[in-house]
Order: sequence, then C-alpha cells, then structure tokens
Amino acid sequence: MYDVMTGIRVIEVAEHTFVPAAGMVLADWGADVIKVERAQGGDAARHMKLPGADGEINPFFEAANRGKRSIALDLTQAAGREQLYRLIAGADVFMTNLRADARRKLGIETGDLFGLNPRLIYARGTGYGTQGQLADDGGFDYPSAWCRAGAANAQTLPGEAPPRQPGSIGDLTGGVTLAGAVAAALLRRERTGQGAVVDNALYMVGTYLMSQSLLATSIGAPTFTAQAQTDSDFALANNYRTRDGRWLSLCVLMDKWWPDFVAHIECPHLLEDPRFADSRARHTHARALIAVLNEVFARRDYADWCSRLATLEGVWAPVQNPAEVLADGQALENGFISSVAGRYMTGVSPAQFDERPVGDLRVGPGFGQHTDEVLREIGISEHELAALRETGVTR
Repeated sequence: MYDVMTGIRVIEVAEHTFVPAAGMVLADWGADVIKVERAQGGDAARHMKLPGADGEINPFFEAANRGKRSIALDLTQAAGREQLYRLIAGADVFMTNLRADARRKLGIETGDLFGLNPRLIYARGTGYGTQGQLADDGGFDYPSAWCRAGAANAQTLPGEAPPRQPGSIGDLTGGVTLAGAVAAALLRRERTGQGAVVDNALYMVGTYLMSQSLLATSIGAPTFTAQAQTDSDFALANNYRTRDGRWLSLCVLMDKWWPDFVAHIECPHLLEDPRFADSRARHTHARALIAVLNEVFARRDYADWCSRLATLEGVWAPVQNPAEVLADGQALENGFISSVAGRYMTGVSPAQFDERPVGDLRVGPGFGQHTDEVLREIGISEHELAALRETGVTR
C-alpha cells in the first residue's frame, strides 16, 4: 500500500461495487477503511459469484473490497447506530451508496452525521443523482452508466442487440473518480477546516465517458457509430484478424506513420497507390484499404505479427485475453498487475506515487472479521461486546 492517506479513517456503509471500489482505492493509498456490513448476511456482493467461481476467493467481492477491515452492525437497532455514530465522531470520511429511503431509515443522512462531526467528508454514490424523478431509484452499472448514457447505443450494429460490457466499467470508474473527489475534499478541509458533501452517480460517470459524443451532438457534428470491421471509416484505426484466428488492433493515426507501417507489413506498392496517397485519400477509400489489410494480416500468425510490429512507429496492441494480461511483462514490470498476499493476481487501482508500485496488498476481509477489534478501539468493553453479540447488534 501507499502512505499518502496514512492516518485517514474511512467508514463505509456501502454494498456491491461502485462506492466500495472508492473505499478500496483509499485503502490502497493507505487509509484505514472500515466496512460496516449488515449483521445478517453482510454485503450482497459476498453472495454474487461468477459461474464456476466456488473457491474461497470471490472476484465480485474482492474487486472492490481489498485491504479493508469489516465489522458487522445491525443499523436498524438503536444500539447498532450508536456504535456507528461513535465511529463517525472520530472519522475523516463516510461513504455510502444506500438509497435515500434507507439512509433516512438508518439515520445516516448528511444532517445526521455532520451534527456528530462537522469536519466529515460525506461521500455519496447514487444511480441517477440526488435530484429529479429518478433520485430515489436504485441503479446498476450496465443499465445506469452504460445504456442510459449512450455507450451501448454507440456500440450497437444495425439489427443487432446492444453488446454487453466486459466488466464493471461504470462501477470501477465511478469508484476511482469518487476516491479522487474525496481526496480533493480532504485537501480543502486541511486548509480551511470545512467538511464537505461529495456526490457521484453512475449516470454521471456514463455521461462523462460519453462526453465527446455528447459534445459533438450538441454542436451538430458527426459522432461515433458502430460499424462492422469491413465497413469502418478508419482503416488504420481498426482490428485485423491473423492467420491463426487472433486479432490485432491498429491505431496508426498520424500521417507520418504511413510509410513505416507500409514497410512493416512489407507492402511497398501501397505507397504508389493513388487511393492511399495521403490521409484524406485513405479515409475516402477506407473500405478498399481494409480489404487489402485483411488479406495482408491473414498471411501470418499472431505471434509473427506481434514480433514484426514491435518496432512500429505507430500505435498498435495485441488483443489479449486475461491470462495473457496476467503474464504480460509490461504490466508486471510497471506494477499494473500485482499479487495480493500470494492468493491471487489482479489489476491495481490506477495511480502510482513516488515512482514505485503499490507494494503489499491485503485480501478482502471476512464477514465481520474485525468487529471486536474495531469496537475495542472506540472504547467498547468486553462486557459490552458480549451484550451487543447477545442482542444481535453485532456478530
């Protein structure tokens, strides 16, 4: 972990991935993140598993909860809220993604908590924002961030269904951006002593990710639309299939890269073809160039092309699968992929400090693993702990 958040205590009352991912990022940066889970069952993400992922490690839970401490409290009981309030009084940050009706019921709205700690940074994640018709509605990543904001539409070919996401893009992007906003609010508090309310929403994350298309539409400019591989307007920003059925992604956008690209694919005659004389001509005749390149890339296997393109002036990438990413020297040498306590490998949160990788990481906590430890830290006696367990306030 890093040390940039050492001494910062975060109390998290959040479930699934969006806001818990923000807590995980803060934990990676050195904060003490205490995850408050329902006394009956815990975070719902604990019970969502990928088909076949029946081992001890649950990817759904781990991906947003690494490095935290977990306590189990029944916040529907006054005694449970009392312990939470004692934690809040000494905390720096409170994070939640519970819906408004649940926040009111549990007494964790801004007015409830600023009365206990006016210097608090109150971070709130919602599906659709705090205003408007959908303010009290729940949200999930794919429908709320991806579909409503236009990304799914932009990827949909005519007559086909919208494609699915490869992962929790809205949740994880929302989490890391919320963590950054919390850091900014903490900086202001250090200078002014002023607490803050920090809001983020899945729909807001989606509109940000689609901001180029939204901007273009607002001024009447053309926007990106899904196109078949053979029907793209951008032959040199396209994907190409190799002889053995693998794919490569080209992004040779600069006109000055064209001669070097032609040399690497060993097609010098393309330099003399008037259809491809400059970037405008290549755009006009994009489909013809795609047809040529489809034939060229189909002549060699994936590994051969990866070796040949290694010295290309332009940008390209192999279309890798997860196993290849985990073994990719570029990701490993830079610390983008890391082992977590020797238990599994994962992508780390996207920031580095002091020119070094994040270092040692801890797995996600067991359900209620740190309840007694954390409550002792706020002065709860052994007798009181036993009474809280007896009444079901903790477990």
